[in-house]
Amino acid sequence: MPEPEAICLYEKREPHIAIIRLNRPEKKNAISRDLYWALDEAWQKAKSDDDVWSVILTGSGDAFCVGGDLKENLAFAKGEMKGPRSGPRPYSNTRALQMHKPIIAAINGYAVGGGFSLALACHIRYCVPASKFGCSEVRWSHMAAWPSYICQLPTGWAYWFALSGQMIEADTAFRLGLVQKICEPDKLIDDCIELCTTINRNGRLIAAHTIEYIEDKLLYEIQGWEKGFEVHREFYAHLRQSKDYDEGSAAFAERRKPEFSQEYYDKKTKPPGVP
Repeated sequence: MPEPEAICLYEKREPHIAIIRLNRPEKKNAISRDLYWALDEAWQKAKSDDDVWSVILTGSGDAFCVGGDLKENLAFAKGEMKGPRSGPRPYSNTRALQMHKPIIAAINGYAVGGGFSLALACHIRYCVPASKFGCSEVRWSHMAAWPSYICQLPTGWAYWFALSGQMIEADTAFRLGLVQKICEPDKLIDDCIELCTTINRNGRLIAAHTIEYIEDKLLYEIQGWEKGFEVHREFYAHLRQSKDYDEGSAAFAERRKPEFSQEYYDKKTKPPGVP
């Protein structure tokens, strides 16, 4: 009997390219605890390999990534799963890796919830015509509104994503500048490899210096993204104390309409896994 395939695949391509593929197609590449650590291992492998100058991130099946695994969210809240669910770095925060290598998102389908955030954490995004984008987690009372897209969009669109929970298609994402190219499905990876090859041809140093300047200095320090993410974590943590947060996870897992109460847990009612 063949062994099950790894949930995160790592492949080297010449010249100087690594391809990381999220591989939970049956779950739309939702980030479980195991996938978090497998993806982190792949990032660390790409970072430490001096022969890797650029990285392509993609997904298996018909999804790039649909964000965190909400069934696991609920299991942790109830105390059914224990231990650390992830490391100190959120899976969608690629900047914290301090890799300073171009990351190209090859978006092969749904990029929603935290998967939308993960796509926006990549430096350049190519997608297929069937791709869809949005902050679907707000429908389950999970806060979106990350600086990574609030600061990249007209204010009205930023509010639309953060409040509606609805999705847009590839053409609209292209018009908004969220993606740089719409590719034929069978050409997506080839087009991304061609882009990486073009970038790599300019030399490793220029890419590393440019990313460090734009990401670390201009966006996070001068424009204040670092503080923005810090405040976002505070607001998210406060919302996490609400019953609505877990009701949303439960409704998603049970495929039903959520019944929100607008109530917060107290010491007596808080489930064992709620921080």
